[in-house]
Amino acid sequence: MRRSEVWGVAANPDLGTVLRIAAAAGAVPEGATGPQGGGAAVAGGTGLIAIGGGSVIDATKAAAALAPLLAEGRDPWSPFAERKPVTRSLPVFAVSILSGTGSEMNGNAVITRGASGHKWGMRCPPPVATFVDVTFQQGLPWHLTVNGAADAMSHVLEFSVTGTPAAPVAGRKRAEFPFFAEEAVLAQNEALLRTIVRAATRLRADAHDTVARGALAWASGVGLSGLTGVGLGAGSWEAHALEHAVSGLHPHVPHGLALAVIYPRWMEEVAVDKAPAMRRLAAALETTVAEALAEPGEDGNPSSPPAGDRDAPERCALLLGALFRHWGAPSGLSHWGVTEGDVPRLVRLAREYPRPLQLAAERVERVFRASL
Repeated sequence: MRRSEVWGVAANPDLGTVLRIAAAAGAVPEGATGPQGGGAAVAGGTGLIAIGGGSVIDATKAAAALAPLLAEGRDPWSPFAERKPVTRSLPVFAVSILSGTGSEMNGNAVITRGASGHKWGMRCPPPVATFVDVTFQQGLPWHLTVNGAADAMSHVLEFSVTGTPAAPVAGRKRAEFPFFAEEAVLAQNEALLRTIVRAATRLRADAHDTVARGALAWASGVGLSGLTGVGLGAGSWEAHALEHAVSGLHPHVPHGLALAVIYPRWMEEVAVDKAPAMRRLAAALETTVAEALAEPGEDGNPSSPPAGDRDAPERCALLLGALFRHWGAPSGLSHWGVTEGDVPRLVRLAREYPRPLQLAAERVERVFRASL
């Protein structure tokens, strides 16, 4: 049996890398090349094995899904641009060595189209099987752990912010449910968020904490497995569209930590629009975030919870901003070299995202400028 290995899958993988993996699987000419970097994907003639984190697994799933299309001479970017799910794919097996994206449990793959700055997703078959052994993740550097934790939290939040107040039931004085119609799913999501915060806090203190590592791995996988969106529609994903513009234009920017900068700013911008959901999230996270802030942070010291009205719609944004900074997330995108001059193009890239944004262009620009 022919066996090929492909190394150099960088964070925020691009289409060239995907084509190199597809070439190793015999789907495209061997001359296809892409940038070098960390990570590895191992390909065989009848299937592919992804060994790595979300970038490796995403690139491998995309290569497996594109293989039949490439054999037909199709444009490899067409599934991303057309937003049509790909149903035929080479089988993919995954060995997850970094938790956060949930790629090991879902049918999504996010890829950047080189210099255009378009970082879009495709729908594709999930891995046939995934092996998650947290001993492979023992001792991971904190910056990788927190990058994954922030990403996993953002996935759960993208669904939870779309929760709607329960409508009154005809003939009854009260709504069918006490507050939200999607009570069971929202309560599950809140539990996942608290689990991620508590697990990351323990891993900040001890990178070899097996229990915490396992809890983070499970919560991260479930966070984008489909279970967190039941009854909540397709979710929001506006903050992800904004972040994809940033790391699509600047591929060296880590996705999760960039979300840790952008997400609280986006939440502040839409807090009044989504006040019931924001208030509920703040109430669900207040105690857990306060406990995390009381532990030593990236600077070795505890932090104080944000002051202000606990019932304000902006409360959840303030809590998450304080938590992410306590964990060492930069205060702004300028940390990675994003400048004022990038803002017009970032707005355009975010507005070109295949899933239309609800925010007007001037509000998108305001979030980007607040995130610098």
